[in-house]
Amino acid sequence: MIRTLLLCAILAVGLMTPDAAQAHAVLVESTPIVKSKVPGDKIEINLHYNSRIDAKRSRLVLKGAGGETVLTVRQGKTEADIAATAEGLKPGAYTLLWDVLSVDGHVSRGKIPFTAVER
Repeated sequence: MIRTLLLCAILAVGLMTPDAAQAHAVLVESTPIVKSKVPGDKIEINLHYNSRIDAKRSRLVLKGAGGETVLTVRQGKTEADIAATAEGLKPGAYTLLWDVLSVDGHVSRGKIPFTAVER
């Protein structure tokens, strides 16, 4: 009886404890900023999330008038950041599509529309 009550108490405490690893990744900050105007034909992309990201299993796709390009993703400044470089951009509207794998094993997705303008 005591053993059963103790086991139930341990399980209840375990269920009440928040675990940061169970939260899906949420984009906190980005460069470029949503709906921003970015000068030049080469931009550095930096995405910061609220949790650690597996950069090797994450994906960035840049869509524009000329089609879409899969960008090479690299780890950013911290484990919660990913980065990439987009080159050869012509003036116009673009959308950066991101799919990231967070430490909880779930994929989060989103998009960042922006406009490339001449420098």
